[in-house]
Amino acid sequence: MRFLSAAVCTTVAAALLASCSSNGSSPSSSAMPGGAGSAAKIIQAGHHGLQLAAGGTANMKFQKFTGKRAPASATKGIYVSEFYATSNNIFGYPKNNSSNGPSICNESTAEGTNGIATDKSGNLIVPTANSTFNAGTITVFQGPGMCGAQVGSTITDNSTGAEPTDVASNDAINGTIVVGHSNGQVSTCTLASETCTELSTPPTLGTFIQVAMDKNGNCYADTLSSSATGTLIVYSGTPSAPCTGAGAVASGFTNYYYGGLDVDNRGNLVTISETTSAFGAGYVMVYSGCSTLTCSAVGGPFATQGQSIFGHLGRQNERFVTTDYSDLMVEVYAYTPGGTGLTYMYSFNNGLSCATDACEGAAYSPSSKGN
Repeated sequence: MRFLSAAVCTTVAAALLASCSSNGSSPSSSAMPGGAGSAAKIIQAGHHGLQLAAGGTANMKFQKFTGKRAPASATKGIYVSEFYATSNNIFGYPKNNSSNGPSICNESTAEGTNGIATDKSGNLIVPTANSTFNAGTITVFQGPGMCGAQVGSTITDNSTGAEPTDVASNDAINGTIVVGHSNGQVSTCTLASETCTELSTPPTLGTFIQVAMDKNGNCYADTLSSSATGTLIVYSGTPSAPCTGAGAVASGFTNYYYGGLDVDNRGNLVTISETTSAFGAGYVMVYSGCSTLTCSAVGGPFATQGQSIFGHLGRQNERFVTTDYSDLMVEVYAYTPGGTGLTYMYSFNNGLSCATDACEGAAYSPSSKGN
């Protein structure tokens, strides 16, 4: 869990982990019962980060490109982020990489990238922590082609006093970006203003937030509550004014632990529980009705290969991709909301240093139509 604040350990995390680093100098882990084919583990680590400098112009023009460009034909693909790498740390892969081929491009951002996301147009959204983990930045890269130039200026996110951990948006360039943080707070940001605003949160809200936004502008935050159980917070909204309602706790959400969120093309909320009560490999649950604050399970639990925090659906919802930090792989599944749910297909890691640099986020480009 690279995005966990180095100064914080919850009761459950303390039980799961061998230690909670106070200086964030290196990842630490304790072995757990294995998932399919490998020994799974919960990993706690602090964060290193280099604060990005604000700059650019207010008219959203492209910034200087500093990564490796993708072929012009690469209009779709999979992004993977590495947390500890200090440059060239967002890698673009072909949409189908069952042959474990190399990356086709990369973006270069500051060290400290957690969850990443794309919007409907394939724009890439990247949150990074600063060096003291009390703020961070949000950067948008142009789609629909893979690994485009930065758009506009970097957004400074000092809205909550904590590092940004996950992002989601229907239109990252012109609209609202919802951002989760390691202290359990949620904010909205815009590229036009280059700033973020903290949202109100329920008193039961805990720590370590992952977020999603549906096409109607409702926003979701998955957190580990103060009672150390998975909790879903919903912010109602509209397509033109996302995440404008006060945060409220949804009922019927049964995930044991926190994990990434996405919205499928039927409007279902696709959720990851990083682990189970036995602290082994995690699982995915699919819920309907969460926007009304009453979640109903329509599929799951569907076991994942190991332990994953972040995952996203492809455009047509045929595939679901996660980074598995217990198996040190990027894993691709076939997806259906009910029935078989997730069916493991293949893994890849070509060109990634997941053991050293901590593969963290994974996202298809463009995003699910449900987003």
